[in-house]
Amino acid sequence: MSADTPRGFAATRCVDERRRGDILALVHAAFAGLSPPSGALHETIDEVAARLAAGPVLICEAGGELIGCVYGAVKEGGLYLTRMAVRPDWQKRGVGRALLLAAEAEARSRGLRKLTLRVRVNLPENRAFFERAGFTVTGQGQNPGRPAYEVMESPIADPAS
Repeated sequence: MSADTPRGFAATRCVDERRRGDILALVHAAFAGLSPPSGALHETIDEVAARLAAGPVLICEAGGELIGCVYGAVKEGGLYLTRMAVRPDWQKRGVGRALLLAAEAEARSRGLRKLTLRVRVNLPENRAFFERAGFTVTGQGQNPGRPAYEVMESPIADPAS
């Protein structure tokens, strides 16, 4: 992944629990309209608080407004990303890219060597976005009653190389 940071906003780690309502509203707005509906729409303020406590939760802001977020968790030697959400009026403007760059920096700071995530098979535009960012499909799966997904992974280069 390139180190180019998009202009006009910054992605950082959120440590302010007071932002949980903003984060929840953003996730709900970004995941609205998916078919079948996303489980993200059932997420609660308490679940966001738990994610903030477990962290990292990365957020992207512009002009003091929350425009993007992604949850992370250390799993299997990498930083697993979930619930990447970009405010609908900010989509296709580099926010997702900024979040991925922040996730890569967070993973590197923890000594992790990869980013992993799941993407729904029925959302090929999401898969294409992650492929452009350097992710490759490494597996697939499906939880009972949920859409099929692909597992994607992006290695994190050693900054010394």
